[in-house]
Amino acid sequence: MRFAVLVDFGSTYTKMVCVNIEERKVVATDKYPSTVSYDAAIGLYQCFDAARAAIGDENFRSALKLATSSAAGGLRMAVVGLTKSLSIEAGRNASFSAGAKIVCSMAGLISEADLETIEGSEAEILLLCGGYEGGNTHGLLHNAEVLSESKLAIPVIYSGNSSVARDIRRIFISKGKECFLAENIIPDVSSLNIKPTADIIRELFMNRITNMKGVGSVQKEMDGPIVPTPAAILSAGELLCFGTKNKTGMGTIMVADIGGATTDIYSYIENKSFSGAKIIGTPEPFAKRTVEGDMGMRESSICLVKEVGEKNFAERCGISEIFLKEAIEKRTTFTDYIVDDCREKIIDHNIACYAVNISARRHAGYVAKEFSSGCRLVQRGKNLTEIKTIVGTGGIIVNEDDAVSILENVRINTSEKGHILLPEKINVLVDWDYVLFAAGLLRKYDEEAAFAIMERSLRLI
Repeated sequence: MRFAVLVDFGSTYTKMVCVNIEERKVVATDKYPSTVSYDAAIGLYQCFDAARAAIGDENFRSALKLATSSAAGGLRMAVVGLTKSLSIEAGRNASFSAGAKIVCSMAGLISEADLETIEGSEAEILLLCGGYEGGNTHGLLHNAEVLSESKLAIPVIYSGNSSVARDIRRIFISKGKECFLAENIIPDVSSLNIKPTADIIRELFMNRITNMKGVGSVQKEMDGPIVPTPAAILSAGELLCFGTKNKTGMGTIMVADIGGATTDIYSYIENKSFSGAKIIGTPEPFAKRTVEGDMGMRESSICLVKEVGEKNFAERCGISEIFLKEAIEKRTTFTDYIVDDCREKIIDHNIACYAVNISARRHAGYVAKEFSSGCRLVQRGKNLTEIKTIVGTGGIIVNEDDAVSILENVRINTSEKGHILLPEKINVLVDWDYVLFAAGLLRKYDEEAAFAIMERSLRLI
């Protein structure tokens, strides 16, 4: 096995990275308009033809062929827990680490109105969780009964208090619904156990969900399962952080991936108390991902502008609100739109800046004075203040003349210091060859080659 052909099925483009594993370098990259909405094979074979032209027929036939997919909105999940600060956050962490996008989350006892919201969310998997080991069971059984009577026809994963796990599975099975059991996500107040749940989510995505998105038809062409793109990037970032047997890793880092519909933020650092604050809420994983479905360059740009404020956004760009409205309508209607004048470039640049700024602050933890506890300092979420490097990936980052000013939006400003737990100073690296997804796929087969192609692609700017 000398070469690897690594493909990503996206909603806008199907991308290919061809790697010489022996020499540990990228030998070809290419992208084609995505065809997953009607026949994923068209885009795949275009990528295969490009790889074959680069390495020859014989090498292509023996090459390792792997793929990721974020097409059709990626993997859509609903999370139902008992408390917002504990089980919901733990469930979201497990879902995000598996590469999912949360389209609905509910805490507490599910009502009829809640059930209608879940049913209307178009979720493809439902995660039911909550309760420490030996703790609450009433709320879990209530939610299982309500969900089992619903119109939902999607797999359910239960990862709550194990004392009622079999009872809950029996409830779903008796109503003709699939239910998979995982270990408790939060077995006790100080523990977070998301891997078993994340593994089941990935398995369901690989074996079934991709078939519904027009990607499963090309599975036979691959030497491994098609995995969610964010899961591959999460793995690539972890490799960058820790390194290999022969290469020293970069240490604690963040990754920002700005797409047309979402902005994903990844962080790799152990959570620590900031200035002696008491950490409350669910424990934070070392490798964490969050996805913001209203922070994107195209489909969700209208949501981003509304959050910022149309007047504020237009003034920052030096354009009229009328021009801004027309520009955003163009982006949401034609998601493959490529900017064609200087004003449009300014709009794209500012969309990206705000996407990173807002998404990073949603991802990071914060500290505040808790007056009910004698005015003590408490910390909710993850402390990222010691991170020194951010890696940027995505089309806008690779093609932007001033990627630094986009990615530096993760830094805190003076008014946020001591409150928002983001770094003050940051080094900026850009994934110029767009290889993070490919490295995440290749890591399982050859860590040294996976690390090397990222090392070549990432450049300090």
